[in-house]
Amino acid sequence: MLLFAGMQLHTKMVDATLKTGDFSAPGHVTIARPTGDINADRASGNYDKQVLTLYGHVVANDNGGGLGKLASAGSTTSRGPATLTADQLFIDLQRKTYTATGNVHYVQADSVMDSDIATLSDVTHILDLRGNVRIKQGNRNMRAGHVIYNTVTGLVHAEDNVTIVLPAAAAPHLATPKPIVIKNPPIGH
Repeated sequence: MLLFAGMQLHTKMVDATLKTGDFSAPGHVTIARPTGDINADRASGNYDKQVLTLYGHVVANDNGGGLGKLASAGSTTSRGPATLTADQLFIDLQRKTYTATGNVHYVQADSVMDSDIATLSDVTHILDLRGNVRIKQGNRNMRAGHVIYNTVTGLVHAEDNVTIVLPAAAAPHLATPKPIVIKNPPIGH
């Protein structure tokens, strides 16, 4: 077990260089955090520099929302629990950032987001999604090259070839005038 800023890394085996702080965990790893957990096929990093890279089938669950909530981040109001999955996740505990690459998938409340790469700042609560970004929020859909999403407020800023698909609105009912019927009209001479 390795300790990182309030997080505990559990695995069956670790190779480490005590002098430099470098380590490698070649098998499945679980990271326990105060607000959730992270699982991956393997990990490497440096415990002195407080950096960690998780590889393969990365799943990060956060009961507090936003995924971050590092021990020093303080509390904020969130939009609820969040889950991030990716092929790889780089965690920089000093900068309080998470960078996910490859098949990135983020779910929080009614928002589902996919992209090639995503960086979450635990300081600003901003999720920066880049490359083939797809968002589904309720019955609304958006595609863009770049999206900035605030995990606390739910606000979205999109740019780079943005397409928004709004739900089909019910056809408005227009008042149809009744035909005027004149019974037995007088015939004029």
